[in-house]
Order: sequence, then structure tokens, then C-alpha cells
Amino acid sequence: MNLKAAAAQKGRETGVYYDVYLDSIFLICLCMNRYLLGLTALCLPCAASHARLWAAAALGAAGNLAALLLPAGMAPLRLALYGAGLYGMAGIAFKCWRGKGLMKAVEVLCACFFLLGGAISLLLRLLPGREGWLASSAAVLLLGTVCYEGIRLLVLRRQRSRETCRVVLHGADGRSMWIEGLVDTGNSLTEPISGRPVAVLEKRIWEQLYPEQPPPGMRVIPYHSVGKNAGILTGYPIKDMEVEIGGIRQKCREAYVAIGQEGLSGTGAYDILLQPAMLEI
Repeated sequence: MNLKAAAAQKGRETGVYYDVYLDSIFLICLCMNRYLLGLTALCLPCAASHARLWAAAALGAAGNLAALLLPAGMAPLRLALYGAGLYGMAGIAFKCWRGKGLMKAVEVLCACFFLLGGAISLLLRLLPGREGWLASSAAVLLLGTVCYEGIRLLVLRRQRSRETCRVVLHGADGRSMWIEGLVDTGNSLTEPISGRPVAVLEKRIWEQLYPEQPPPGMRVIPYHSVGKNAGILTGYPIKDMEVEIGGIRQKCREAYVAIGQEGLSGTGAYDILLQPAMLEI
């Protein structure tokens, strides 16, 4: 689809006409937004599904295209469209529509925007014939892909294997308590029958939540840890456990908690070890 009419006035003044292909612009915006959201998801302490990332990228691309089609002199409306697209992308991808979570998501998204844009600009400066690269949609997408993969590998390399968090657990008779936790990539415990992820909780915390009788659904969970013999843990289903990391709070439903017989932290810095799969939305 061509936008010859949009460039007609400028062409009459300068004698130069341009063909603008909306499908190419949308594809480039879609892929670049997806790269930005992918980098943001790596930096944020929460997971987002591929479907939500692509849906958010599509919304942002539609907003970018709508802003591009606005006539000259409508800069405030154009900025409003960009802002609405940014808000929608953060909300759809990470389910953060307000509060600290939204601010954090937008902050990281903007930082990734400048990082990816700077990497692409630097690569263009180093490549010969950059005018030809910019004129080809495939070349632009290739540059974006190379820069995205390079940044993603650097982020993964520097990413810490553990993340501190706060966890709220609900027990018997309306009891609930906040405790400190760790998201441990070394924890791969799963409940053998359902395959659901298992967190390891200190025994003293569990006894405060259920001082008299544990909930139904007890499971036997085998484990093996480095430097220790294999063993068996007693686990129970836990409903609506909430995890807050970096101001973003989410619920972990249909998970299990195994009761640890030993202290998890020698310093008492945390009381529960979370399985990373629990944070996948």
C-alpha cells in the first residue's frame, strides 16, 4: 500500500516523491517493539508469555503507524499516541497498569529503547553503504536482530542467578504473613504427580501458618541437592501465594510448598526458596 498522496505536497515542492509502504513500516515496528519488550522482560523480575509480548508489540506498532499518518502540525496528538502505545505495551506485556510496577516497567522499557537504538546507530556507522541498509526493510530487521541478540546475551551473562523478593503466605483461620524469599535458579523441585513447581519453606514459618492441622493434599516430594544426599520432603498445596519483586506483585496459584527441616539461610536473610517457574504468568 503506497502513501503517494501523503508525499505529494512535498514532492511538488522539492521535485522528489517517496513511496511509503505501510506493511513494511508495521512489520519493522512490530519486530523492534518485540525486541524491546524481550529485553525489558529479561531485566524485570517477572515473566511474560510470548503471546502477551507479541500482542503488546502489535499494539505499539499500530500506535506508531497511527502517529506517522498524522498530518504535520499535530505534534501534541502524535506524542499522546506514542505515550498511549508505551502505556499499553507495558500493561499488556507485564500486567502492570498502575503503581510502582507500571513505573518500573516503563522505566526499563525506555532504557532498553535507548540501548537498542544506540546499538543499531553504532552498527550503522561501522557498516559501509548505510544508506542502502536503511532503504531495505530486511536489512533494518537484520540489524535489529543482531543488536537484540547481542544485548540479550550480555544481559543473560550478567544476570544474577538469584533474586530477593517478598512473599505473602495465607494459612489456617485467616492467618497471613509476609516473609523474605529468594528466587533460586537452582531450585527445580516439582510435585511428582502434577508436575507443578515446589517452593521450600522453613518449618518454623509453616508451624506459624498451620499451628494445629495442615491443609489436605499432602504430597511426598523427592529431592536431591548438591553436596547432600537425596531425601524426601513433605509438601502441601498452597493457594494464592503472592510474590512481590521490584514493586511488581503477582499471585502464584496451584503451587506446592515443601517443608524444610533445616534452616535455609544461615543469616536468616530469607525463609523461602521459590522455584523460578512459579513466576511464569
